[in-house]
Amino acid sequence: MESSLKFTLWNMNRSTLSYPNVIIRLLSVLMVAFLLSSCANQTGRSDDPPEVLLAKGKRFIKKKKWEKAQDAFLQTLEDHPDSPERIPALLLLSDSYYADEQYEEAKFNYQKFTELYPANRKVEHAHFYKAMSDFKQIDIASRDQTFTTNSLELFQKLLEDFPNGRYKGAIEKKIAECEKKIAENMFFIGKFYFRTHSYQSAIKRFDSLLAQYPDQKFNDEAMYLLAESYFLEENYSKAGEFFKKFLKRYPRSEFAKEARLRLRKFR
Repeated sequence: MESSLKFTLWNMNRSTLSYPNVIIRLLSVLMVAFLLSSCANQTGRSDDPPEVLLAKGKRFIKKKKWEKAQDAFLQTLEDHPDSPERIPALLLLSDSYYADEQYEEAKFNYQKFTELYPANRKVEHAHFYKAMSDFKQIDIASRDQTFTTNSLELFQKLLEDFPNGRYKGAIEKKIAECEKKIAENMFFIGKFYFRTHSYQSAIKRFDSLLAQYPDQKFNDEAMYLLAESYFLEENYSKAGEFFKKFLKRYPRSEFAKEARLRLRKFR
């Protein structure tokens, strides 16, 4: 800036300069220099090499300064796309988004990692946390289950691809949790249809639930309500069939007494 100022003054026509004009021109030069300096500072960019940026991002992760970590990893990817640091930078960027609960951003970047580096030794990590990014967004069972079904499919695929991987135990637990949530959703919707006397719709829900998720703890009630729905639809042959199945499978259920009373009406 100083040399630029000297150059400007040196080029001024001494015969035409007046004191006010010199001041005005000096202020103009200083203002331009200030604005340029301010803009450069606002970008927050540095000329650090990729290994320095990567180390900086890791330090920010340890301090849980997620946004600063993300900036460092993004700069590594943008300014040094051909460096070997781009691989850990992309995975760490994904991890920082996940830790910061920005699950859609995390999933997007994990997906990018799996596509770009399918043979990398940490690709299982990327696949697992891509699925976890959906799992973390699962809402209560009575609402939309899109994230549940998405994460279930991803976990099942991951178990197929890495049957003896480091996340096997965690994946199996998450699959069970997802199935339970989907089953609960089907059960609650079936009960809603039953309460509102939409018995055909209730039958479809309970039948699907029992076929797809036969080991849920609330399935005794589901089977009882399935039989009761057939009974209230006056489909007595189906009602009798399912009341018998219910008593055979769940003889000690709290609904067993009502099921026996129903069966007496068919004799």
